[in-house]
Amino acid sequence: MNLKKQFLLCLMIIFGFAPLWGQSNGKTFKVVIDAGHGGNDPGCLGLTLKEKDVNLDVALRVGKLISENCSDVQVIYTRKTDVFIELYRRAQIANSNHADLFISFHCNASDNHSGNGVETYVMGLAKSEANQAVARKENAAMLMEKNYQNNYDGFNPNSPESNVIFSLYSSAYLNNSISMASKVQKNLVSISHLTDRGVKQAGYWVLYKVAMPSILIEMGFLTNATDDAFLSKKSNLDKYAAGIYNAFADYASGITGSSYKRLPMNGTSTPEPKKNEKLEKVQEPEQSVAVKEETAQKHEVVEVTKDIPVQKAETGDDGAIRFKVQFFASPDKLSNNDKRLQALSNVSCYQENGLWKYTTGNEGSYEAAADILKEVKKTYGDAFMVAFQGNKKISVNEARQLLKK
Repeated sequence: MNLKKQFLLCLMIIFGFAPLWGQSNGKTFKVVIDAGHGGNDPGCLGLTLKEKDVNLDVALRVGKLISENCSDVQVIYTRKTDVFIELYRRAQIANSNHADLFISFHCNASDNHSGNGVETYVMGLAKSEANQAVARKENAAMLMEKNYQNNYDGFNPNSPESNVIFSLYSSAYLNNSISMASKVQKNLVSISHLTDRGVKQAGYWVLYKVAMPSILIEMGFLTNATDDAFLSKKSNLDKYAAGIYNAFADYASGITGSSYKRLPMNGTSTPEPKKNEKLEKVQEPEQSVAVKEETAQKHEVVEVTKDIPVQKAETGDDGAIRFKVQFFASPDKLSNNDKRLQALSNVSCYQENGLWKYTTGNEGSYEAAADILKEVKKTYGDAFMVAFQGNKKISVNEARQLLKK
């Protein structure tokens, strides 16, 4: 065989066995859809369901909706069938494709069958033993791999000492991760009316290793009769897929500037679900106001200080469209003299889904906010744009459409 044929054969082998379920086709945004567990790793076993099956079912539905409605988005799957994919390979697939977002699908379980609800995680140090326990359960999938210690540099998910590595995590992608997680959490709770367990941080190995904004969704407790019954109905999985897709569409539109179609979500008219778990504590403001403090409750944005009565925020109640640049989010409220707030002017914050979200700018046009975003990204690489109509937070795409009318 001559050298030319040998070279062509090598290319065929390389590309034929690349660990990808997608093609590099010049699309501008790449999202990795990761169905947790699979093959000989069933994940948690519920009353009637296996986690690996629910994860794959919803993941494929979400990927299909993105492919059908977002022409400039490339969808990459870590698995499309019932096969076992090692945790490290899932991260490799995302990183080798230089993806822009990683979404991992999971379900929860508890020895206490009253445990229930939806929660969405981003990478970070867990603040509670419950959050650590959920992360340990998902990280334990690596124990099913041959020579797993070589693949994970000796990391043992069952060893408390091993979790020290997560303290080295860089929060470069935390802002965008929280933004996506918040959108997903809100939609899934609205659709399902399952208990809202909030957006949380914990040490997931796969989120730790992917170099991009990333979230892990726990779609419900398979060991709880209510959650299991909800997830066993295909029509409900369609609703879940639509909710996650809409969250993606809102998030990606703020990144790419494209206008993605939103899908109708059924089942959002019943009362808010009850909560059985408190969100991680948010600190009270320490002094009157150097930074404007806003709180978003049911999308109502108002300005709050510790010492004076509640007043309408500067977004106003006149229905005007305003654009801001969100550059930081945290479960804890920052003090007014925090160094992370000093680099920018016209800083304000609002509270949503148990998180304090910090913004700069208050512009009447998308173009003006885009200029601010370009400058802010020099310091905060994952900053993005948010929009308000009067006191109501809306998507950037919706705001732009309203301005055209």
